Amino acid sequence: MPDDLKQYHTEDIILILSQLPEFLRKSMMRSRLQEFCAKDSKTREEFIDSILGGLSTAAADKDSLKKVIRTWLGVVSKLESSEISTIFSPYIKRYEKDPSLCDSEYFAILLEAYQSLEENQRAILRDCLVEVILNQNRSGWIVCTLPKKVRSALQLR
Repeated sequence: MPDDLKQYHTEDIILILSQLPEFLRKSMMRSRLQEFCAKDSKTREEFIDSILGGLSTAAADKDSLKKVIRTWLGVVSKLESSEISTIFSPYIKRYEKDPSLCDSEYFAILLEAYQSLEENQRAILRDCLVEVILNQNRSGWIVCTLPKKVRSALQLR
């Protein structure tokens, strides 16, 4: 799977997903997320690295990216907490390797999309993300290095 990902064009995928009707975009994302959760942790980490690497070089339309990320967060918030944790874990591992991830334009859009969700969706995502962070060996370091706006959004003091 990871070798195949290098052939994908993140910008094109975002544009295609953003142009789909929301019900179809949600259905496709739900299906792909379930496939993602079934993969081993190394494959999941490589997949996330590939996506984030593609986003850092892609000149994706911001409105398309916002639409896709907001839908993605909404779909993730409706999954089982164990699946949500499985999805968030590679992101936290990536953050441990590269804290500048929070400085990216993608991350700003992600945070904006998160804050636009309904409170119950934010609470589900927040609880699972905090659990994943606290289960890391370097949880204290992770919390301390998160930007203030992120700690505030996650209600971490």
